[in-house]
Amino acid sequence: MKKYLVLIGLLLGLFVAVLSNLYFLGQELKSFYLIVVKEETSRVKSVIEGTIAGGGDPVEALSSYMENSKFLKGATFKLEGREVIVPGSDISKDYYSESLKVSPFYFTLYFDFSYVKEFNRHLTYTVVTLLFFSLLFTLITVLLVREYFREKLLFEKEKQEREKLESINLVIHSLIHEVKNRLNVLRLLVYRLKNTLDKVYLDKLQGEIDKLGKYVEETANLRKPITISKSTVSTKDLINEAVSKFEELLENKEIILEITVEDKKLRVDYEKMVSVLIDLLKNAIEALGKKENKKIKIVGREEKNFFTILVMDSGGTLDSKNLFKPFYSTKEKGFGLGLYNAKRIVEAHGGQIEAFTEKGWTVFKISLPSS
Repeated sequence: MKKYLVLIGLLLGLFVAVLSNLYFLGQELKSFYLIVVKEETSRVKSVIEGTIAGGGDPVEALSSYMENSKFLKGATFKLEGREVIVPGSDISKDYYSESLKVSPFYFTLYFDFSYVKEFNRHLTYTVVTLLFFSLLFTLITVLLVREYFREKLLFEKEKQEREKLESINLVIHSLIHEVKNRLNVLRLLVYRLKNTLDKVYLDKLQGEIDKLGKYVEETANLRKPITISKSTVSTKDLINEAVSKFEELLENKEIILEITVEDKKLRVDYEKMVSVLIDLLKNAIEALGKKENKKIKIVGREEKNFFTILVMDSGGTLDSKNLFKPFYSTKEKGFGLGLYNAKRIVEAHGGQIEAFTEKGWTVFKISLPSS
């Protein structure tokens, strides 16, 4: 904010400086007019006085002088209470007038500075135009520089994240093959032991194997860019598909679910977006834990060029700002890949995902392009 205030101050300073220069330029031109008028009036007075002293006709002399003058365009004189126009005069109300008394005559001289004023007007327009384009150029330059540094920072951030992932991949890559082999062995053992051991323990063992298998798959996918296959789907179908996976669990945990979703057709990868919503719903259910007020809201609405999906739970807390970073989890048995993969999937669609708390609700907000 301070940077913008400094920039605004500089632009205002430049604007005031230009206006001040225009004002002083106008004053200088006005002074120039007055000097020219005084000098021209002094010359006319000398001509008239010399003509009268020589016994000539001062009116005729003044008329001859006007023919050769660049500024004096007209004159009148008072005679016996009447105002008489000097022959050859061009008098306009826009001309500057100056009085001159040479006994027994009283003259009024008319000076034309219109071309100088026109020049002054054009100069003013030119300076104002230059100022406008200077400010416009400055503003565009600032915006371009800002965009450049924003993209540079974004590039650096992405680069650091890629480097971090590459370093992590170096460690986990050597483990993936061996773990997959062990999983296959464990699955084979479970299959053979199902007829001889307690089914409850076998199911638990099968569940742990499935979790480990999912972790291996998700970890392996970190090395690959997200690929999406878009199709036109209904927003209500997306929500209902994800919610259907938790209907029994919601009922058992006595969690109230409210869904308010506008029906909108979106171009998304159906399976991947459903997996994102499943992860968010799973997190919301787990966040409520043993809380007394157990509510989850799902809201879907169009906002400008985006369709936003809000998954809200009444837990009202966020444990960390690192929610979307890989391998970070606030759960004891969490792998820390669910929200990170959700972020990758949403961003691959050209959207954004964010988390915040608002009025006692924990909110995960997905924004997807609606066109």
